[in-house]
Amino acid sequence: MTAMVRVSLLGPLEVTVAGIPMAVGGPGRRALLAALSLGLGTTLSVPELLEAIWDDRPPMTATTKLQGHICALRQELARLGAADAIQTKPPGYVLCKHRVATDLAEHDELLRRARDAPPPDRADALRAALRMWRGSSACADLRSSWAAAVTHALDERRWRAMEDLAEAELALGDPAAVIDAMEPLVRQAPYRERAWEHLMAAHVERGDMAAALAVHERLSRTLAVGLGVAPGRRITHLIDAVRSR
Repeated sequence: MTAMVRVSLLGPLEVTVAGIPMAVGGPGRRALLAALSLGLGTTLSVPELLEAIWDDRPPMTATTKLQGHICALRQELARLGAADAIQTKPPGYVLCKHRVATDLAEHDELLRRARDAPPPDRADALRAALRMWRGSSACADLRSSWAAAVTHALDERRWRAMEDLAEAELALGDPAAVIDAMEPLVRQAPYRERAWEHLMAAHVERGDMAAALAVHERLSRTLAVGLGVAPGRRITHLIDAVRSR
């Protein structure tokens, strides 16, 4: 029976086969496996894989090197009992979704479940999804323009989930948890107005209008200095309600 492969992308790239850690190799091989894992079940063409490994600067021997990376990964997978995880399928290669699981796919399934769930179940699903992250960013050990774009897209997904959880926790009457989560988020991603809105709303929920006004002042200063704009309509309505109390 073929062993199941698990690829973890929500942090440094890690691979296990039937629970046994697999040595992936150097940066090129890691970028290749990350690309195939992100497109799990989808055939990626040779040019797409070359870009993942070398951005827009592939060497003259790039196609040969790619074939060498594929061969080395297959040998390591075969050694651990998962020989058919990577399949050749014109115009390129595919990571078989019947043989491979990724933490990203499980993470996204939890987010999907959370969308239509009532607040308690929604909060539980979002917490479970966020617990899957290891460290500060996805594919954290890959260094390329392609990897940077992937990391940014996945970080955006994580931040949205954090904001969704804050919204659910406000509905459940837990403003302290919202403040604990949104304070570091607005420091890390200072132009996310939804995070600032939840932070202000949590202070209002606690009855601390001075803190809510102070958060608004921080946001206004951040947006003015960084982007030359003022807070949006939702923030303005919220702070107007605070001032009218």
